Amino acid sequence: MADSEDASYRGIVSLPDGGAWILIDKPVGKTSFNVVAIVRRIIGEKKVGHAGTLDPMATGLLVIGYGKATKLLTGGLAGGKTYEATAKIGLASPTHDTDSEQVVEVAAPKIDRAKIKSALMQIAERSKQTPPLVSAIKLQGQPLHKVAREGWWLPRDARPVDMEELILLDYVEELGELKIRVSGGGGTYVRSIVRDLGISLGLPVAMTELRRTKAGEFSVDQAVSLDELPQCWEEFQQDLDAPSDDLTG
Repeated sequence: MADSEDASYRGIVSLPDGGAWILIDKPVGKTSFNVVAIVRRIIGEKKVGHAGTLDPMATGLLVIGYGKATKLLTGGLAGGKTYEATAKIGLASPTHDTDSEQVVEVAAPKIDRAKIKSALMQIAERSKQTPPLVSAIKLQGQPLHKVAREGWWLPRDARPVDMEELILLDYVEELGELKIRVSGGGGTYVRSIVRDLGISLGLPVAMTELRRTKAGEFSVDQAVSLDELPQCWEEFQQDLDAPSDDLTG
């Protein structure tokens, strides 16, 4: 992981023993694999990987490691991740989001804010969570998200969940639209929270937006877009190639 001795640049955190973390604000519509491939071309490095998958619908912080930083990827990022998500009551979807060809909107009564908060509090207290179909988990050799996108369903066992925070940030009762912030360790799935909220309310609920704002010690405020990365990488490389003060006097 990066520490106080690491050098930080715009969107790039250099490790003292070589390699770096590259912090990308992932755009909607691209897979994490797509982003890694683009970064690989921009920086001219083959040894590149990411810490924590973001699906195409999601935006926000994607931490990418290159060089020696890739050795740290298998251990994950200490400190968990934080997401902000919006959802709408009255939307039914097999993937619990609007990134599906089978989204159906149904008439839903108005739900008061207190009931929403109460349901979220109950979800936050659970020690186990059933993963959504849209996840990177493999079952019978197949990634669940691929199964879900093809319209198939597979049974999943509930898994331990380390949810540190679940907060209602905003709620528009007239529209049935809500925004939540979720923080937790591995195994915390926002789609499952949205699904379970619908079960608690007795109404379908689907996620309309998902954004990762933190991963480990890094924040999306430190990240750069893919369009900005070439210039940032050039500045980073120029700084590395510049002679040190010890040599220039």
